[in-house]
This record gives sequence, C-alpha cells and structure tokens, in this order.
Amino acid sequence: MRIFVAGLVLVSVCAVAQEVPTQGPQRDPNPQSTLPKTYQGCVIRSNGNVMLTDASNIDYKLVSNARSLESYVGQEVRITASKITPGDPSSDDRAAVAEKAPRQPATLDVEAIAKVADHCSSPK
Repeated sequence: MRIFVAGLVLVSVCAVAQEVPTQGPQRDPNPQSTLPKTYQGCVIRSNGNVMLTDASNIDYKLVSNARSLESYVGQEVRITASKITPGDPSSDDRAAVAEKAPRQPATLDVEAIAKVADHCSSPK
C-alpha cells in the first residue's frame, strides 16, 4: 500500500511539474526580439538611419544602446545582433497600416560589431 501511495504521489508531482513552466534566465527583457545571429555586410546611411546591406542585397536597420554605429558607415562589418520583430500583427489597425505602408527593413539590435574591411564589398 505504501509503495502504491508513493507511486501515486510521484506521478502527481511529475504531472504538476509538466504543467508549471520553469523560469529560465531571461536574456532579453524585450519579448519582441529573437535570439542573436551573425550578419555580415556593408554599413550605410539611408534616410537618416544606419543600415546594414548584406551580400544578398537585404537591408537591416541597425540600433544599439551600447555604442554609436556612425563610425562604421562605409565599412564591411560582421555583427552579432537580435532581430526586433514588430508588434502583434493580429491587430486590425496594424494590419491596415501594414497594407498601405511599404515594407520596412528588419531592425537589428546590435550586441557586437567588428570591422571586416575598410571599404564595402557588398552590392550597394
């Protein structure tokens, strides 16, 4: 009987443990960002923004709270950054605006940046 009760308690604890999510370390307090990735390309200035254009001619808007990115304009760089995704697209207001507005480049939150070359070799 004791073994049966102990087994029942063990099964109950396992079932509850699966329902309660564990709290792991939070890397980024911004729930709209993704895990960091490595990107390489040319840093340019476009419409007042610092941008990265990669070898596939894809543009990314660069942001950083830790450092100024201005000194990298015109250089080929390799960055580690998290993509910041837009807000919830399920909102009717946002969906209507998205249909009218031209597609905006993805925004990257730069964590690390290193110069690869003094001059760009990307398409732009």
